[in-house]
Amino acid sequence: MKLRDYLIIGGLLLVVSIAYVIFTFFGPEVSTVAHIYQGNQIVVTVDFEKKTYEVTPQIKDSNYPKTTEPIAGEGGDVAFILLGSYQIDGNFTEVIVEIDFDTSSIRIAKDDTPKQIGVNRNWYNGKGLPAISLPSEVFIVFEIEDDQGLDGVI
Repeated sequence: MKLRDYLIIGGLLLVVSIAYVIFTFFGPEVSTVAHIYQGNQIVVTVDFEKKTYEVTPQIKDSNYPKTTEPIAGEGGDVAFILLGSYQIDGNFTEVIVEIDFDTSSIRIAKDDTPKQIGVNRNWYNGKGLPAISLPSEVFIVFEIEDDQGLDGVI
């Protein structure tokens, strides 16, 4: 390799390193509000800063989501049972979602779908891609509440 090749590779590594540092340390702030969706409906809103949650009845069955005890020894503070979209023998399956206020994390703890992709994700704190159980159409998204007192009219 020639000197020019080393300079190009070194320059690219430098640019990538600088971009990584900028996005890691000066990137978007971590949200303290998480929404648990079933389909297109927000069924649970969790505010980790205030340690509160708000439950909205599901459209499919107003008895869901149900509040339940979290799995013992797993670190959760509260758990919800949601009615998923996946069906076994004509019945919709239940999805258990746990919330841990101490670590500001949420996880899909139990799901009766075949591949268990959402369960295998484990605790999710808003960094990375959202936690999803695709067959049940349950997903968890952390969102930044950006209220600066402006109403959009200038």
